[in-house]
Amino acid sequence: MKIQLRSCAAILCLAGLIALPTLAIASTATSSDNQELQRQLSSLQKEVKNLESQISANKTQTDYQQAQARHARRVATRRTTQKTNAPVDNVPSQRANSVSSSASVEPLSKTDLVRMIQEERDYLPFDLDVPGQAFVSTGPYVGVPIQYAGSNLIVNSPSVNTDLILLKIRRSIHRQLLAMGGELFKEPYHSHLLLSGVLEGVAGYLDRGGYPSTSTIDIDNVSIDAFFIGPSDWLQGFIELNYDNGPPAGSFYVVSNSHVFVNKAFVTIGDLLRSPIYGTFGQFYVPFGTYSSVMVSNTLTQLLARTKARAIELGFNIPGDNAPYGSVYIFRGDSHAASVSKINNGGINIAYKFKYGTVSGNIGGGFIANIADSGGLQYGAGFRFYEQLHHRVPAYNLRGMASLGNRLTFIAEYVGARSSFNPNDLSFNGAGAQPWAIDMQGAYSFTILDNKPSAVGIGYDTSNQALALGIPLARYFVVFNTSLWRNTLQSLEIRHDRNYPASNTANGPVAAEAVPGACTSFTCTSTGKSDNAITAQFDYYF
Repeated sequence: MKIQLRSCAAILCLAGLIALPTLAIASTATSSDNQELQRQLSSLQKEVKNLESQISANKTQTDYQQAQARHARRVATRRTTQKTNAPVDNVPSQRANSVSSSASVEPLSKTDLVRMIQEERDYLPFDLDVPGQAFVSTGPYVGVPIQYAGSNLIVNSPSVNTDLILLKIRRSIHRQLLAMGGELFKEPYHSHLLLSGVLEGVAGYLDRGGYPSTSTIDIDNVSIDAFFIGPSDWLQGFIELNYDNGPPAGSFYVVSNSHVFVNKAFVTIGDLLRSPIYGTFGQFYVPFGTYSSVMVSNTLTQLLARTKARAIELGFNIPGDNAPYGSVYIFRGDSHAASVSKINNGGINIAYKFKYGTVSGNIGGGFIANIADSGGLQYGAGFRFYEQLHHRVPAYNLRGMASLGNRLTFIAEYVGARSSFNPNDLSFNGAGAQPWAIDMQGAYSFTILDNKPSAVGIGYDTSNQALALGIPLARYFVVFNTSLWRNTLQSLEIRHDRNYPASNTANGPVAAEAVPGACTSFTCTSTGKSDNAITAQFDYYF
């Protein structure tokens, strides 16, 4: 930097010297004087060009020296790691600063240095050349790979365990930067803001049994995510903003709504490079179920049991391909059996991830103290659940997902109440309802149109005693997914819903608004007819 400043100063001085003789030529110089001044001017111009070349060479040399230093630190770090036989997960952040460059490290060639500098700029989700303590940059939408491949294309991000997904993303960034020489552990690179999001457009046709058919073109989802990394190695935060595509209260003018709201906002304390334990507090979907899917439409398990709360969670994730992970959580539910609402809900989630050759996946289960706080029971079919319960109703979750290479993917999940509701809270055919649902899916991945990742999937869902929640008795899916452009997903789904028989009745919650198929009184009935839907969807991730 000093060399560059001195060179710039020299150029300015020379420019001043050049300007003075030029003015003299224009006013009083003789012919011989003009020739002498022209000679001096030509000489000075050559010196300026030489200085400019020297500045460029100095900058290039500085880049090469810094790249060589990063290469030396990377090699030294790897040697130290090999000597101690310690996994990367256990390498403390101070190691990158304490390991000095080894004189025996073979320098990289100029070609390798250029390639290394370019790879660093292409890989990292932020610009290392920007000065300051924090960076703002864009990155892939949470849970969606930058470039789709195999089962990663077709399995949608379930919006559950987002904190653990973000911890793994941060660990990957740490590992890559550690391999580059520990740049992340220097103070200027400690704090980052990674922005991402999704814009989702749909066009659909619905033939609803017993009601006139409808069609629509809509913006189904707009999400803006802000992932805060640092400034401490143990601290990260996340905010997700969504928009409401429904009509405002008392109006059918849909586009007059579109208001933005905070869907998720939480802080996570943890560092998977140093400890498998982490903690999260804020507003998020609690880890009761995962609801992974290859479909466009929501699964019946998600409609019944996915639960969003303002909670505190304590989790663990053991590193390795074959290892357990899990969490416990508590929160104050909206529904309650006591006279006043208080911290009265929570649960546990436990799972095991595995990889044996070409077979990989995970299996797990969970428990929640009261399923009445789920989104399906709080806002199911257009009503608001009456919060004063006669008693709470616990629920279980069992799930599994397996992939065979990059071709076949299988998903299965069950959620269900452990006991029945009081008949005055939720009933089915005159008795207390005990709702449950099962989701089963399979998908096959392949490529089309010059190696574009694609997949076809089929699925079958079924439910029981969920008539009052507006959930069908059975759901059949067929879907085709492809990614014609990077960071996009195109889907076409055909869905068939079989509703409960007309002979079934249910005691529904207190109605808040009337929508087709919702309970508008304390007694719900079914048409016994089926629904058919065709949906085309375009997702753009950024």
